[in-house]
Amino acid sequence: MKLVRIGIVFLVVMAVLLGAMALAAENVTIAYIGASTNLPFWITLREAAREKAKELGVNFLDLTPPQLDAQAQKDAFDNALQQKVSGIIIGAADNRALGDSLDKAQAMGIPVVAVDTGIDHPWIASLVQTDNLASARIAGQYILEHMRKPGKVLIVGGILGHQTGDARKNGVTEVLEKAGIEVIFRAADWSPEKAYEITQNELNAHPDITAIFGAWDPGALAAKAAVAEKGLLDKILIVGFDGDPAAVKAIKNGEMAATIKQDNVKMGQDGVALLYDVIQGKEVPKYIPIMGILIDANNADQFLE
Repeated sequence: MKLVRIGIVFLVVMAVLLGAMALAAENVTIAYIGASTNLPFWITLREAAREKAKELGVNFLDLTPPQLDAQAQKDAFDNALQQKVSGIIIGAADNRALGDSLDKAQAMGIPVVAVDTGIDHPWIASLVQTDNLASARIAGQYILEHMRKPGKVLIVGGILGHQTGDARKNGVTEVLEKAGIEVIFRAADWSPEKAYEITQNELNAHPDITAIFGAWDPGALAAKAAVAEKGLLDKILIVGFDGDPAAVKAIKNGEMAATIKQDNVKMGQDGVALLYDVIQGKEVPKYIPIMGILIDANNADQFLE
């Protein structure tokens, strides 16, 4: 009988504890602030994060600005602080634009997890992102091995000083310059319109460009449009970065050569799981790197939606 009573007491205690945890989850609100609501990469990441929050039973508050706008993102972050959310996930449009907002989060004890882009601030509890440098080296090696003729390589990049964009530029440049290939870098500020204009201008100025690397797929696709207008798709190799559905279709159609797929589903899921653990007082890794996957004509079918 004594063992039975102990067993009953144990079950009651466990039920109370589980009930308390469920109640705690219901009272947790995670604010998610992605880079933009109109970019395929960020749409997929957000939905993965939302599903993980639903699985954990926590509230999910999406405060992502509609356009890629660092100031609008900072305003959204400050809004989350004013609402006294339990924690914040941030996919920074500009990793240098959140300094005093992160200071406020630290003062308020509101934990922050970064996804996709690293932010140099001690209050960032964890970063989940693609290993951009290593993955970009894969892209650089692919370009080196598949260039259709000797020539220069144009890199259409993001914002100068942006952590992910710089890593992607550096990874490709490192491989190509080591092989003696001349690289032309132009920052497009993550704007497809600028990427298109840059490609037009550089093709006119450097007719010996033989390959183009777009540091993000919308930029690579914009470069593709400029190349197509000049009738050079069969002469210029185009490689992107993200693994967006439109880029995979372009690869399947022979209009792009390759892209590096980021696992944005894992980023979204891990971002929420890590933040929830931090809110619960658990220790989490400071950095979780995810290796990119090369997609070309050989495996594009596997990634078509």
